[in-house]
Amino acid sequence: MANFDYGFTLPDGTIIAHGEGVLTKQAFPPELQLPGTMHVFSPGHETDPSVPCFQGPAGILDFDTTCRMPRHVHMTTNTSKPQKFVTEKILVMNGVALAELSGTIYVIPPMTMVIIKPGSPHAWVACPPGVDFQKLGISGDEKLVSEGKFYAVYEYSDATTFFPTTQNKRLESVDDYVKCDDLQSIRFPELDVEGVIKRGTFVWGKTLKKLS
Repeated sequence: MANFDYGFTLPDGTIIAHGEGVLTKQAFPPELQLPGTMHVFSPGHETDPSVPCFQGPAGILDFDTTCRMPRHVHMTTNTSKPQKFVTEKILVMNGVALAELSGTIYVIPPMTMVIIKPGSPHAWVACPPGVDFQKLGISGDEKLVSEGKFYAVYEYSDATTFFPTTQNKRLESVDDYVKCDDLQSIRFPELDVEGVIKRGTFVWGKTLKKLS
């Protein structure tokens, strides 16, 4: 796994790993003759020190199209240390997600890991039902149609909470952060299928595709 170049990096530094951007290998020694495949989304901190070491909260998220998250960043909450931005890792397990990352809307297929660069404003919602990746020429022969929900695993690099903002460009310093108290105004926009096709950038493997 050494020097494994996984996924691709967005302009704001966020890493996305899906499909051909993931290391796939047999889970068990061949002599055991057991089924199972490992999908490695990250080489790990010990292999690559540039990979964040995660020691914050972890759990699961269950989204539908009504869960239009307000735009936000994550910062540390330990007041005994200087405040800093926190890395968030989201693994979309099934369903299709929409992620706003530093002002751009991405359409995220299942089995995709997104490692959000610290300081990158972001928000999530489920992709509306009916977006057909195959008909749109995104997924080749693989059939994938959004159903209006997705399920994900999340993890943070440090203890953190939710810091809402209208800012949609990556912040270099916590001193640049401006709080927004009107959460309704910064929720993920309501999009139908046509809106996703018009505004979304589709993720597949190591490629990004904008349809309009």
